[in-house]
Parts: sequence; structure tokens; C-alpha cells
Amino acid sequence: MTETRESRQLDGIAGYLAAIDQVPGWFFPPDTLLFAAVDNFQRERGVTGDLLEIGVYKGRSAILMGFFAGPGERLVVCDLFEEMDAISEENEQERRHYAKLHDLDLPARKDFEGHYLRFHPALPEIMQMRSDRLNGHLPAGTFRMIHIDGGHTMEVVQQDIETARRLLGAGGVVIFDDWANGQQPGVALAIWQEYLKGDLIPLGFTPSKFYATWDPEGMTYTDVSDWAAGQPDMAVTYPHRLAGREAAYLSMHFEYWQRQQA
Repeated sequence: MTETRESRQLDGIAGYLAAIDQVPGWFFPPDTLLFAAVDNFQRERGVTGDLLEIGVYKGRSAILMGFFAGPGERLVVCDLFEEMDAISEENEQERRHYAKLHDLDLPARKDFEGHYLRFHPALPEIMQMRSDRLNGHLPAGTFRMIHIDGGHTMEVVQQDIETARRLLGAGGVVIFDDWANGQQPGVALAIWQEYLKGDLIPLGFTPSKFYATWDPEGMTYTDVSDWAAGQPDMAVTYPHRLAGREAAYLSMHFEYWQRQQA
């Protein structure tokens, strides 16, 4: 990455952070920092590839990921938007629940595109389809970062896990949203079923997201924990032992939240 591009990227991310509250959605400071840290780790180690987000809502995390794409790389986003005919009854109930709970409608493609174009000159590659159809459109082993935040039923998350494992290349990282959300137990069940197979390597946890890899030669939990320990606003727990592997929980210090409210 050239110095000129790096400067543009840093300026873009700074502008994004200054305006993030103007984009509806749920994407919190620990993950904003950790997404960027994963990107930096990968670039420092020569890991290249495309980026994918499954489930975009209004674009908070996709906008940030758009700044990560380097020369020859692309950001791909997948969402049903208004095309709801093919979803299961449980997914439809989930959609209605969140619309009622948060007084929100299903995110529309036009809304996403409008928010994204406030930060970027062009849209990412948009695949308006069910995520289980991605395998027929995207080549295996060509992605380096995949953020899964689509359907929350166990079956959908299981399929998204299979897709992510197929698409990620060497050094690739998968990020799961709602890994500990009590309203979405199917997400946790699908993740832990995959973990207990023995190949998924945890890198760290935040209140919202679970970071992992299938590459034993890639990033490690110590990479993430050591990085987080050097961030003045982040708190890092001791390593949690998880059936033969370890990972730490990362969050923001209480003092950080106090400053935000001042």
C-alpha cells in the first residue's frame, strides 16, 4: 500500500469515526478498533484478499471495511434487503420482532447505498440474495476478512460458517456478530458447534462479536490481546481456557464511557 493511499485511508477512517453516529445501527468502539487492527495485522504480514460482509443493515461496519480494500481487493456485501420471499418462518418472525422492538423496518438497499456513498466515491459489490447462494458466485480461498451478521437462526449461521470457511484464504479472519446475544441463541449454538469440531481458533471476544480463524499459521489470540493491552482505552481480561484453546475478552474501560458522556 502506497503512502498516498495510506494517508487517504487514515483520513477516511478519521472522517468515518467523526460521523459514525449519523449512521443508524449497532457497531461499537471495541469492534471499530479491532476491525482496523485485524486489517493492519493482515497488511503487515502480507495477507491479501477480498472482504465480505453478510448482512449490512444501514452500513456502519461495511463503510469501515470499505476503507480496508487495497489495490486489487474488493468489498463484497450480501443482504436480502427487500427480497423476503425466500426466508424461513423463523427468520420472518425475527424480522418482525426487531421491527417492533426497535420501531424499524427491514433495511432498504437505497438507505444502505445512501449512507455508504457519504463516505466512499463508489459502492461496494452488492449481492442481493440469500447468503447460502454466495458459494455459486464467489471463488474459494480469495477473501481475507468476513463479517457475518445476517440471519440469526442456527441453520442460517451454520451455512454462513461453511461459506466463510470455503471463501477465506491463508491468514483470513471471520467475525461473528451476536455471539452472546440471548435473543439470538441460534447464533451461539452454531458457532460453538463449529468450535467443538476443533479447527476454529478464537482470537478474541467483544461484547458484540467473536473473532476467529481457521488458519493455524495466521493471527493468534496473543496477537490480539497484546495489541489490545497497548490501547489506552481498552480493557483485556485474562485468557479464558476454552476446550484446549485460549482467548481474551476485550471491551472499553469504564473511564472511556465516562468521557463519552461528559
